[in-house]
Amino acid sequence: MRNCGWKYFILAFCFPLSLLAQDFSWWNETHQWDGHTHWSSYMKLSPAFMGPNAFPIPFAEKMIRKPEFDLRFSNHLNPGETSWDFYTSVALPLGNKAALKLEINPIEYFEMDSAIRDERVSRDEFPKGYASGDVLVEMNALVFETEQTQLLFNVGLKTASGSQFRNARYTDSPAYYLDLSYHVEKSLNDHLSCDVGLLLGLYVWQTYMINNRQNDAILAALSLNMNYKEYRFSHDVRGFRGYLENDDFPLLYTAKIAKNWDSYQLYIRQQITLHDYPYNSTQVGYKLFF
Repeated sequence: MRNCGWKYFILAFCFPLSLLAQDFSWWNETHQWDGHTHWSSYMKLSPAFMGPNAFPIPFAEKMIRKPEFDLRFSNHLNPGETSWDFYTSVALPLGNKAALKLEINPIEYFEMDSAIRDERVSRDEFPKGYASGDVLVEMNALVFETEQTQLLFNVGLKTASGSQFRNARYTDSPAYYLDLSYHVEKSLNDHLSCDVGLLLGLYVWQTYMINNRQNDAILAALSLNMNYKEYRFSHDVRGFRGYLENDDFPLLYTAKIAKNWDSYQLYIRQQITLHDYPYNSTQVGYKLFF
């Protein structure tokens, strides 16, 4: 009997811990779990059913000429959900023909009601807390340039480093996009100029679907920018359309007002959803030029 004492000690220690384990019977009943399929297969890896930063969509932007640091706060509005986050990025020119950009949302807060939770097949019964985002790496290469035009080749790679996949905040799967962007700039007078950018490409991401492990999408963006003295007024439409047609057609409109100083910029941006994206977002940011 003395040899069994250690067994009782382990049982006494493990029993309280077992009480802390989450009970998923509610999830099994709500989503009619078949008893053997992994829960991740029930989730919908589409922009309409994920967090606001799960599918980053690039803007049609010109080549940068000096290092930049961007810090932004975003408040995302969606009925039944509270969500806000911080975004940071560092962009570095590599000579005159290329640039490298690293982006991440280091902190994202979220809270969802039961309707949003069930729609997204979230795993927690009371989904609330903090998440950290994916690292996005972008590389831009200048194909050709004239005094008024630019043609860029862009590559973006999204890692699977984000957290809170179980609550549909980030996809826990890699993605990439390839695109060409063309830009035309024209000066109207000494204080006023405008530029237009068009981006076309391919957006690809992995899914957890048994029969469709990958979704491919056509990527597009259009930008119109007006520059008056130290002010910049921007309008952007961007999105992509996947071939699975499972709410994988996000389309966003963004309006931005920025004021430039010698070494930094302050801006406010309003993002409005047009299709397959559940959030309208208000953003305030600071950009530092080195």
